[in-house]
Amino acid sequence: MTQESKVSTRGLIEADLGILRRFTGILDSAPTETSVYQPRNIVPSADAPQGKPTTRVSLNFREIDPIEAVEPYHFPIYTIVVSKSNRKKSRWGVFSEGTPSDRSLGFNNIVDQQYSPEQLDPGSPEYIKPLDRMDLEDCFEKRFGMVLTDGIDGRPQPMDLFDGRANEGRGGDTPTPAWTVYEVEGIGVAGGQGTSGTDLAMKLLDNSTLADFNAAALANPAIRADTALLQSIALPPTAKNSFANTVVSADIFTKDSAGVFHKV
Repeated sequence: MTQESKVSTRGLIEADLGILRRFTGILDSAPTETSVYQPRNIVPSADAPQGKPTTRVSLNFREIDPIEAVEPYHFPIYTIVVSKSNRKKSRWGVFSEGTPSDRSLGFNNIVDQQYSPEQLDPGSPEYIKPLDRMDLEDCFEKRFGMVLTDGIDGRPQPMDLFDGRANEGRGGDTPTPAWTVYEVEGIGVAGGQGTSGTDLAMKLLDNSTLADFNAAALANPAIRADTALLQSIALPPTAKNSFANTVVSADIFTKDSAGVFHKV
């Protein structure tokens, strides 16, 4: 008798999103390939010439550490293919500069944390032009933190990008998941500005209730990367060694009658 596999409607994935949703990996290479995009139903001719050339970048990562995935991922490598663009409103723009809802994400914002406020101020004599700052080719062999902006499970909200498949094929802007950077080894993390996960946790706790703090802290990449800190935040409110109770016991914070914490 032939044994049939179980039929299930569960565990479906988006075909063009892959399995991973958040991971760290060493950027190994970023080769490019140029092809010509031809709009549908248009045959090249004198009146309708060849389409616009498109450059696609393959971001090749190795030594993958899966953090969030829709199913187990056991391979040591992962490749993200993105069409290169000079527009912020693009998948390449999301990779480079995050999303409108969180501009602390994105490769440029992460690596720019190494520069002083004067070096980032166009009115300062110490100003370093963006084209003269660290770029992607300077970060090969560094470990990146990558996250998909799909707005699920605390991940960043997606940006509205053009999709030719939207509106019954007529095209238009629609929330579109895209990969972006939240950490580059030795440089910084999203929202970090060079500070530690503990410093960020204290900033989030100030003027917040425990429920609001927990939601914000558990969604913060810098805090999620600090295992010990993350575990202390996730402890029950009654645990003496929870993060909130520890900083109150140390007289770093107080808690008012409404359950709101305040830094001393």
